[in-house]
Amino acid sequence: MTMLVTHLQDLGLPKNSAVVFEIMLKKEEWTAREIIDKIGLHRHLVYEGLNDLERRGIVKRIVRNDVFHFRLVGAESLLSKAEEQYAAALEVSRMVRDRKPSEESLVTFFEGVEGVHAFTEFVLKQKKPLDVLGANARFRQFYPEIFDLWNEKRIHSGIPFRALIPVDVPASLLRDVPGLHFRRYDGRLFPSVAWIFGGHVAFIFWNTRQQTEIILIRHPMLAEQQRDFFNVLWKLAGTKK
Repeated sequence: MTMLVTHLQDLGLPKNSAVVFEIMLKKEEWTAREIIDKIGLHRHLVYEGLNDLERRGIVKRIVRNDVFHFRLVGAESLLSKAEEQYAAALEVSRMVRDRKPSEESLVTFFEGVEGVHAFTEFVLKQKKPLDVLGANARFRQFYPEIFDLWNEKRIHSGIPFRALIPVDVPASLLRDVPGLHFRRYDGRLFPSVAWIFGGHVAFIFWNTRQQTEIILIRHPMLAEQQRDFFNVLWKLAGTKK
C-alpha cells in the first residue's frame, strides 16, 4: 500500500476507491479494463471503486464507441474532510491565542520581528522536512534579512522544503527561492499559513512586519493530519498543467 492510498483512506475513501483513484492520476482517461490490467484488482472491486468515486463526484463516466471511459473531474468532496481537519486545527489555535501557557504547555507563542527570528531558528534546529500550506511569500516580503539567511541555513542543513501556493498568490514571488519546491493549488486562500515539520504545526498570521503572530503547537497526531492534508493536495496539484 502506497503512502497516497493511506492518506486517501485517512480522508474517508474505502481502500478500493483509493487504489483506483491513485492509478487514475497517471493519465487523463481510462477504461475499466485498463485499470484492472494495471493494478490487478478483481473486476468487481475495480467497478466498486469506480462507482464509489462517481457517487462522490470525483469520477465522470463517458460512453465512447459503446465502451465506458472514466476520468477524474474533481476532488472537492474528497477534500472536504481534509479542509474540515484544517479548520478544526485552526480553531484550536485560535482558542489558545489568549491563553497564558504554562511551562508544560504544548503551545508556544511568537510575535513580531524577534518572534519570527526565534521561531525560524527553532524550525532549523528540528532538522525535519518542512511543508508549508497556503504559502503567501510574506515571510520573504516582511523579513528579507531573516528569510535569506534562514533559507541558506536550511539548504546547508539539508532540510527539504515544499510549499503549496494558492493561485491567488503570484508564483513569481517564490519562483526564484533557492531549494524551494512548490506547486499551485486552486483552492481558497487559507486564513493563515500552516508550517508542518516533525511533530509540530505552526499557524502563522502574517499581519504586518511588527504584528506577525505565530502559534506553535507540538502535537504529533495533529501534525500527521495536517501532513496528510498537504500530501493529498500536493499530489492533486501535481496533476495540473
